[in-house]
Amino acid sequence: MEQAHNKEVARTTKPEEKTASLTVPDIENEGDSYTATWEDGVIIRLSYLEAIGKSKLTIKCEIEVEDYTSLNPHLYGPTTSNITGSLSVVVKEIEKDSHREDWNKRFTQLKKMVIPHYRQGEPVMALGSIKTTAMPREIVKGLMWEGSPTLIFGPGGIGKSIIALNICSAIHTGRDIAGLETEQGNVLYLDWETSADQTHRRNKSILESAGVDAGAWPDPDYPKAERTGMMFYRFMAGPLMNEVKYLKEQVIKLGITTVCVDSAGPACGGEPESAEATLKFFEALRAIGPYEKPLQALILAHVTHENKRTGKSAPFGSVYWENMPRNVFELSSEQAANSSISDCALYHKKTNTGPLLSPTCFRLTWDNGCTMSPLDIRQNAELFKKEIQNRPIVEQVLIAIDGYGPMTIEELSKEIGQTKNSVEQSLERDNRIERGLDGKWKQTHKDW
Repeated sequence: MEQAHNKEVARTTKPEEKTASLTVPDIENEGDSYTATWEDGVIIRLSYLEAIGKSKLTIKCEIEVEDYTSLNPHLYGPTTSNITGSLSVVVKEIEKDSHREDWNKRFTQLKKMVIPHYRQGEPVMALGSIKTTAMPREIVKGLMWEGSPTLIFGPGGIGKSIIALNICSAIHTGRDIAGLETEQGNVLYLDWETSADQTHRRNKSILESAGVDAGAWPDPDYPKAERTGMMFYRFMAGPLMNEVKYLKEQVIKLGITTVCVDSAGPACGGEPESAEATLKFFEALRAIGPYEKPLQALILAHVTHENKRTGKSAPFGSVYWENMPRNVFELSSEQAANSSISDCALYHKKTNTGPLLSPTCFRLTWDNGCTMSPLDIRQNAELFKKEIQNRPIVEQVLIAIDGYGPMTIEELSKEIGQTKNSVEQSLERDNRIERGLDGKWKQTHKDW
């Protein structure tokens, strides 16, 4: 459940009021974490709040307690507890090492202030009161848009990771990639698939091939980030949901604007078929970025063996892997045996940002590194054939007639791999094509 960011939770009593000589704490909320600070030096942190059970009325979280009037400020945790139930066990543990006798009252205060705020979620707002903002920018021309997730799916071993590294490296250094313009922004690569060493070697070779210095590149807006020409990186081992607190801190500290998730299956806990696990992944993805300016993300996903066998064009797992990203692309590649060249095409399968776009095509070349260069899809017969098959029936027919001249329904059906009824019904409804006296279909004009 996504919570309001950078907001102070409303007080349940006035600041000057006392609760048994106990001041009311200031409470800050970041994502699914709350920090309560009392004037007398006590801090209680509640992290990773999660509503559990069928009713979602039970809330568990990690509790951590510090008292800065003690020689050793750390008193307790982090330990997971149910904050909607009794915290007497937690209180007893704290009292063993603390001279204070008001811990039960502090937790009562905290529960009364935090639980309602957590459950209410985002407040209702009047849209008319919001300042109009510009349309989201294209972070990578025709591929990624500001503040929204983009998903690329395809079989294993066809180059998703190296393509993502090329794209993200271009974003991080603010340079064009395969003829596509980019908007510079610091990139964080979250890696469930390989290792820091392998990603380092790949990123470095990409920069060397592009003639870009991989060394220090100070960020004037985030001078402590120690930015270099290479992306920020983190090896990941568990679900993204479990890492929200730390990653959110790093996103703020390093000025991250783009995140790459490699890959979707392990990032959601190894259950991509589960709607709940998938939705939790996207919830976590939103939570690690600033509320007022969400991150853009590039997510890599696989397809099942069944999908590959049947030719089904969809990412593996829950339907939400297609529904939640704003743009979805299918990756296909063609590479001859022992060749250092791979031709690739990203077919635009779904969008919420405008019309579906023509395939984005490029050539990967391995020669003392890896480069991505623009590719005309007509230069690769297999990629062009798939692009045609993805088009509406009438457009497939127009391409066939343009190449072979007027054709009968039987000839067209065989050429484009569609039933005669489907082809005939589509042609009868389109004025760009007509049946001649010889029974063959031909173009009425070429303006299509």
